[in-house]
Amino acid sequence: MKVLKIVGIVVLLLVVVFGVLMWLNSRPVPKDQAVSEIKRYVDNSLNDKKSIYSALVYVDAPQKDIIVSYAAGKSNGEMVKTDQPFHVASVGKLFTATLIGHLIDEGKIQLNDPINLYLDDAMLENLFVYEGSDYKDQVTIQQLLSHTSGVADYFAIEDNGLMEALYQTPDKFFTPQELVKYTREQQSAHFAPGGGYHYSDTGYILLGLIIESVSEKPFHENLHEVIFDPLDMNDTYLMFYSEPKNGLRPIAEAWVNGHEISQFQSVSIDWAGGGVISTLDDLATYIRALYQGKIITTGTLDALNKFDYEFMSGIAYGNGFMQMQFEKFMPLFEYLPKMTGHMGVLGTQLFYDAPSDMVYVSSYGSTDATAASVQSMMQILATVHRIK
Repeated sequence: MKVLKIVGIVVLLLVVVFGVLMWLNSRPVPKDQAVSEIKRYVDNSLNDKKSIYSALVYVDAPQKDIIVSYAAGKSNGEMVKTDQPFHVASVGKLFTATLIGHLIDEGKIQLNDPINLYLDDAMLENLFVYEGSDYKDQVTIQQLLSHTSGVADYFAIEDNGLMEALYQTPDKFFTPQELVKYTREQQSAHFAPGGGYHYSDTGYILLGLIIESVSEKPFHENLHEVIFDPLDMNDTYLMFYSEPKNGLRPIAEAWVNGHEISQFQSVSIDWAGGGVISTLDDLATYIRALYQGKIITTGTLDALNKFDYEFMSGIAYGNGFMQMQFEKFMPLFEYLPKMTGHMGVLGTQLFYDAPSDMVYVSSYGSTDATAASVQSMMQILATVHRIK
């Protein structure tokens, strides 16, 4: 799904600024009090009026000797549990970028390769036409990863995108080829390659197709062989395409614009842009292993983690990775770590801070949770910072 609807971000800042001022002037807290505060922040994020019915949060901060795994609220009529599988949404772009990194390490592709080396003209037709010129031969893998290729986004509401299809056509199964076709026939490129930044799930569908073309294996098999199986991520899988080693279990509710869509066939609309189902523990295992060099080489990861673009003020974008730069929200936030990872439209977050080896994971299961999830993350990070 599209990574975020950054509606209410100004409200978010107004809400948290007074809290941050208090944190900066407050005394250090003992660990047990910090844990209680973290759980309270998560509880307070629930809001029936905004279809935020459940929340899952995990934070592991070794330097503070604290691990909190917490679940609040209900899903499918039962209390949500910390091991509940959930839709990761655009957090899944990290997996797609990691697979690209793996192919780079294998010497099969390079970051600046033109994508027409791996996708035929029929697939690229009319996707990169801007002001009468067709740039399909100039688009690179790096530009797809960084959302700078110019290709439109099939989810984009301003382009009459497919977001509403999630709940208007629940029985519809979308193939990757159909998603690309929608952009080809219904949308136009936003700029020539490298001429700007435009977040695009269509670009990540193309990356998934490149991974299949180069590896000669389905996208989901790449996910399991390169990432999920070696790391024993036994509750993680690509919905509709594979199953987890531990077997299928109920997925946490996912609310999109007030509609619960977690079991809909139309969720197939995400695929390489964020169609993965996972858990708090599995995602934490992945992000730490990634930054410890256990999946791709450090050099390749560094290349993916060059944050040269701006998703929005306070959130930098690299090649499939985000970096939270809280001080750009407001200078008072400069003491918070520059967490690196990705977030998704359902209040899903997966971030890591290399200097402190801290992991942060969340899922709020709703498109209404954008502000609440970011606010909770900032509150929790600030609380961890205060631990004696």
